[in-house]
Amino acid sequence: MNKERIGIFGGSFDPIHIGHLIIASDAAEQMKLDRVLFIPAAQAPLKSNTPEASADDRAEMMHLAIEDDPRFEVRRFEIDRGGTSFSIDTAEEIAREFPEAQLFWIIGGDQARQLGQWNRIDDLSKLVEFICLERDISFARPSNLPESVTIHPKAMRRLDISSTEARERLKSDRASKYFLPEPVFRYINTRNLYQDNRNTP
Repeated sequence: MNKERIGIFGGSFDPIHIGHLIIASDAAEQMKLDRVLFIPAAQAPLKSNTPEASADDRAEMMHLAIEDDPRFEVRRFEIDRGGTSFSIDTAEEIAREFPEAQLFWIIGGDQARQLGQWNRIDDLSKLVEFICLERDISFARPSNLPESVTIHPKAMRRLDISSTEARERLKSDRASKYFLPEPVFRYINTRNLYQDNRNTP
């Protein structure tokens, strides 16, 4: 019997946008993943800024964004744990829940180049393999990575969408609905998220 193949997609998702969903879908298709777990971070260790939306709001937006895709699930491991979100802790938790599954961590090129700085990368590499989605498929493996780290470079679509731009557009009243899944856009407006700069001189 083939092992279940599970993708892990972590991030702040502040807010989740169309690009996140396309990345997860492309990773699932290219690596034949049975499911993808979206993991909202409490506080990413290599980011100095804290998320603008609350953990509960971010998780709810993610549920709304993925509710029509049976491959996708949201797990609150990191926001329920609180504090700095280390991938090794999350991977260990997922490995306990799915002891027979093969786990793949979905990352981008920038994250791949920082893998050598990830907490307990040797231990993490025993639990997961990495899917690196990057526009330039000629991926150069970072020289400081342990040999135990397995990376699968995969081509990523050219989508210049970021949570930062989505937030700035929301704050400045510029068109943002096409960056976001419709239920997420409605939720943001209902909850008045990311709108602190609106109607200011």
